[in-house]
Amino acid sequence: MNKKIIFPLFFILAACNVKGEVCFSDSKRLVLNLYKTFPTDGNIIVEKSDKNLISKFFSNELTNLLVNDYECREKTAGVCKIDFNILNNSQDDLGSFKILQATNNVVTVKFNTPTHGEFIDFYMESKDGCKFIKDIKYNDSNLLNVLRN
Repeated sequence: MNKKIIFPLFFILAACNVKGEVCFSDSKRLVLNLYKTFPTDGNIIVEKSDKNLISKFFSNELTNLLVNDYECREKTAGVCKIDFNILNNSQDDLGSFKILQATNNVVTVKFNTPTHGEFIDFYMESKDGCKFIKDIKYNDSNLLNVLRN
């Protein structure tokens, strides 16, 4: 009977870090949860979210850059560096997507739209057994360069 209790408890603990926050040990699961949390319909976008929520998905550097861009927009009441949805590289909802590949370090997503053949690569880093997105590469640019320049 103890095995029945311990086995499910192990999986619950494996999905959490010491602070009780979500920890993604699998890069594909991280990206799927990212799109579940921030659907591409634009109703909830990463850049306008709480830093604690953003940091569950993104590296410290990317989290800070995203928060800084949002704070800049709040101060200037305009666009600073990001003028698109970072999860689909568009200002529009591109609809459904498909994960084409998911390795330990890269997850490639393709949006299934007739007008966009958009491929997006999520580059991962590992920290304390958890995966975080360290950069997003689009067809013509990458998120770190957009936020740094």
